[in-house]
Amino acid sequence: MNKLVLLLPGALIPIIGISVVANSVASTAGPMAAAAACVYANPSAERITATMEKLTTTPVDDQHWDAYAVDAGYDGIDYQASSLDERHQVLLRTVRTILNTVPQATLTAPPIIWWHGAMPGDDTDLSWQNTPVNGWDGDLDSYIAAFANTYAVDPDVLAIAAANPTSCAPIGGSLCPQPTDVSAILATIRSLESGDNYTEHHRAKITNYAAGSGWPSGAYQFIYSTWNKYAGYDEAFNAPPAIQDERAASDVNSILAELGSVEWVPVAWYVGTEKADKIKNGEIPLTWIPNPAHNTISIGDYQTRWMTRYTTASLPAAGLSATPCPQGAPAVIAWAESQIGAPWVAFGKYRYGTPLWPGGTLRGDKGDLYTFPAGTAVYDCSGFVITAWAKAGLDFRNQGIHYSQAFKTTALPDADRNALQPGDIAVYGLDPKSGIGHVVLIHHVDPDGTVRTIEASSSKGVHIGTLQWNRVIAIKHPTLPAG
Repeated sequence: MNKLVLLLPGALIPIIGISVVANSVASTAGPMAAAAACVYANPSAERITATMEKLTTTPVDDQHWDAYAVDAGYDGIDYQASSLDERHQVLLRTVRTILNTVPQATLTAPPIIWWHGAMPGDDTDLSWQNTPVNGWDGDLDSYIAAFANTYAVDPDVLAIAAANPTSCAPIGGSLCPQPTDVSAILATIRSLESGDNYTEHHRAKITNYAAGSGWPSGAYQFIYSTWNKYAGYDEAFNAPPAIQDERAASDVNSILAELGSVEWVPVAWYVGTEKADKIKNGEIPLTWIPNPAHNTISIGDYQTRWMTRYTTASLPAAGLSATPCPQGAPAVIAWAESQIGAPWVAFGKYRYGTPLWPGGTLRGDKGDLYTFPAGTAVYDCSGFVITAWAKAGLDFRNQGIHYSQAFKTTALPDADRNALQPGDIAVYGLDPKSGIGHVVLIHHVDPDGTVRTIEASSSKGVHIGTLQWNRVIAIKHPTLPAG
């Protein structure tokens, strides 16, 4: 067992495509599908840890203890002398490290890295599947299948989830941009940050609170360095309300000018515009908890709470109405149509559309050279399908689905082939010449019964096509849960 290299400064393990839900869990299709959107969209460290402890009584064996105990603050304690709570803390700390360090970290990344030592380097590296799991009757492949199911439906794990709730509404800005009203934005920030308390200062510098907190204060919780003695006031809470409002309005307008729409205001307010840019480009995941010593929720959770307050309270108070957001398949197809004409590539780093192509010529995963202007969004077939559904709030990567063939054996329910719906996912078999599969979205069904697709292909990029029934091996019908 190799130590998790993510704990080393500057190290990075790539997330790659692997199918992790085996046929053995097909009988759980109902609860898996019903829970999928919110259960998997925002991985919880506590819930992952509880799942791993549920599946085997010894997830922290002597080798894992030796590898990770020091990083968890248990230097000098021998494994045999360690308590169950200390072992639990070692596992939880490592899971959090993975989720907060791996860009676009998925639900299955922590257990794969824990038992295999690292994520595989590419989709042809299947060595992880046969990795033994201490205390588990089977290999890592079967363990991961059970892990995904247990995480979703086990009562003991659900109890942990209830104590550590998360939310996972999609950003949705490109699909249903909300009205931009600075007064409503300021009201939302004040409400969530301080309860509209302009003199709030329990973590201010003057109180000698921990320096690592940033010393936030005032109605908008400006950290000390950001406030930077604005208008001559040492800390934000020292300034009168009009001055705090003035500074906040200036910062909000700067965020809107740089990031473009209101749903990015809470992200930038939480982590700054520089990191917000990286989140927008897919370099940092929404599941990241910044400065976890002083923050307890992810960027995505904060953004969801913020947008809920903005659309349900602040906008109506300003005399404005929120824009209704399409959910599920309408959101999938709305976004997919906006990408028609985007080129296809076989390049793992860029195949989800983010990060955008940096410009120039690069060599893809199979040795082919691709040349696109900087800022181009590019996709392969499964990257396009996965990103389209992620825009509606259901990220299949959090179920371990990264490539086309992974959709075939998942617990996603099968579609009724006599009543196909927009957003359904058709999986093609492997091409006999190339050995490569394909996956497409159902776009609509013509009156004569012809099924139209929207897909990313190597010959046409993203385009409207026709379903090739002779190649279909499965059609899945993803859904978002009610509410």
